[in-house]
Amino acid sequence: MMRATVQLVSGSVVSVSQKPIVIDVWSPNLGPTTDEIEQITFRLDSVDLPLILKAGKTREFFVANGDRLDVACIPFPDRLAILGIRNANDGSLYMVRTANVVSARREIYTTIGAVLIWGIASAVIGFVQRSTHLIVDSFVIGAAVSVGLGAVSAIVRLLFGWSVWPDIRKLVQPGRKLEMDAARQALALQPRERCAIRFL
Repeated sequence: MMRATVQLVSGSVVSVSQKPIVIDVWSPNLGPTTDEIEQITFRLDSVDLPLILKAGKTREFFVANGDRLDVACIPFPDRLAILGIRNANDGSLYMVRTANVVSARREIYTTIGAVLIWGIASAVIGFVQRSTHLIVDSFVIGAAVSVGLGAVSAIVRLLFGWSVWPDIRKLVQPGRKLEMDAARQALALQPRERCAIRFL
């Protein structure tokens, strides 16, 4: 897995465009379904490549023509993938969680949720059957399966840099926690500024 290089570019916004992107997701209630995310593309007067941000929550993102920005990004041959933005006009700060970080959070929440569900289901089954052995046995099996699947997802992510969650692969920016930390350093965020960061 290659480490992405984070660089800082500065300039004034000369154009901004936004378009919806439909992605395939899996819903616990609906099964396979679709969701809509936003791709924001803008250009700075100092670089030729477009700067691209993909996020599902863009209603808290405000950038207009003429704004002076410092942007921490990962360069690609055809674009710059945004990780962090400082808007000098209004002082706002934005950070984008990378695919690796979002995937790790999803693994933790899903594993904990699955273990809790197994615990409740095991308690109900044991209560109905009036068997404490059944409670323990079914909980241990369910918890082991849940933790095992979470571990497999983490191993695939750590070894290959690939998320098993298709909506994460399509939604968020490339990179890992290292790139997020590098973006914070590139933007020279002060401790008091970290409370004002808006995560997209």
